[in-house]
Amino acid sequence: MMTPITINPLFQSILALSAADAGQNRLVYTPNWVAAQTQLLQAGVVDDLQARVDQYGNVYLDLPGRLPELPAIATGSHMDTVVNGGALDGLYGIIGGLTAVQRLRHQYGQPKRTLRIIAFSEEEGSRFPATFSGSKYYARRDQVTNLVDATGVSFEAARITAVQSLKRIPRVIFQRPDLPATFTELHIEQGPRLIHEHRTIGLVAAIVGQRRFNITVHGVANHAGTTPMVGRIDALTLTTQLLVQLQQAAAQTDPELTYTVGQLAVVPNTANTIPGKVTFSVDFRHPSSTVLDAFETKLTAIVAAANQPQHPVESRRVNDVPRPLDATMLANNRRIASQLGYHPLTLVSGAGHDSAVMSQVVPTTMLFVPSIGGISHAPTEQTAPDDLTAGVDVLTESLYHQAY
Repeated sequence: MMTPITINPLFQSILALSAADAGQNRLVYTPNWVAAQTQLLQAGVVDDLQARVDQYGNVYLDLPGRLPELPAIATGSHMDTVVNGGALDGLYGIIGGLTAVQRLRHQYGQPKRTLRIIAFSEEEGSRFPATFSGSKYYARRDQVTNLVDATGVSFEAARITAVQSLKRIPRVIFQRPDLPATFTELHIEQGPRLIHEHRTIGLVAAIVGQRRFNITVHGVANHAGTTPMVGRIDALTLTTQLLVQLQQAAAQTDPELTYTVGQLAVVPNTANTIPGKVTFSVDFRHPSSTVLDAFETKLTAIVAAANQPQHPVESRRVNDVPRPLDATMLANNRRIASQLGYHPLTLVSGAGHDSAVMSQVVPTTMLFVPSIGGISHAPTEQTAPDDLTAGVDVLTESLYHQAY
């Protein structure tokens, strides 16, 4: 049995780089993120893995196979975090993948197929209003254009600066490799189902569809003390009315629909000024595209009704459809987990993952381990050490059957 991954020195070192009293902070292309990807690349070089970085800052560590002409077997997850995030989201899948490959090389030597660990640059959308930009670039899907963060820094400027730093690391190749034969993502569940069912391993059959809207309500900024109440066009008051309508519509659509307003930006955001503009996010998810369509129709109608010449309301939409994962890989992982003495639970992921992008181009599967209390995206995010080890055990066997 391997040493629990919680005491892996590289894992602890990366956590220390971005640790704060309020959690982990590795937003894409920030200094903390650059330091973490740098440490991963340097660790790969020291471990005699082929280390590469591409134009988006995705990191690839390859253990070359005996048949290099065959596509690689890949595993990994994302390096970035949400603001004040937890220790395991994303990073566990990267370090767990590296640990599995190290174990396989030590026990079995060179694989037939190349084994690849991937640290995707960005999945969370925490700094720029775009998600999965790293895996989308690797999968030859969408690329990010014309985005800026909250401080006005453009995605392009941040990307170029960060990647230039990674390119300077000795023995690191600047290249986007070919797509792999398969992709396996090890991840914490970020929900309570495994804990409630007393299961150690979750096998993901599909990832829910996720849609996001950024909605902007325009009002008229003016002095809080000298502007009469009659005739005010208060963007925040209009927004609260809109939020109540949207919440009610979501509750009436389907009991399994999750609906969240997680961001709210008020302009000018001063105590003595009537708000002149408010932008807020809407995130809703469900395994069925039909249900997603139904709520989107309601949302669109509510926003259209609120859009008036004196207080315009605008919306911008991001769409991810439900993604089934590979059934053959799922069956193989069920067999492997059972042989190792676990009783895996098959489930649908309520969170979006890079696997949803990778599944569009290669056979893809996901392995879950429990999240204590169902908590994620928070400093209290935690998984029992034995469960972390179990996830790596299953991943190791899965990669062995695919690559050796």
